[in-house]
Amino acid sequence: MGEAGEGCGMKERHIHTARVYLREAISRRGTAFSWTLLQWAGNARRRAAACITPAAEPVQPDLAGPLQLDLFGGSA
Repeated sequence: MGEAGEGCGMKERHIHTARVYLREAISRRGTAFSWTLLQWAGNARRRAAACITPAAEPVQPDLAGPLQLDLFGGSA
């Protein structure tokens, strides 16, 4: 189904898949297959988490030096 580097286009689908697997695991509670569904739900959740791209760091403006530079031994 998905690779780790596939981008965020499939994130919502992975989340939906995980929810469906969880719902089905709850309805089949007490069976061996419910554990398989829980593992599949965890895999789908991890695939969705892998789709999240880290936010770009904010650009820092060039800061002017302290106005009291002469108090600390510098020249203004």
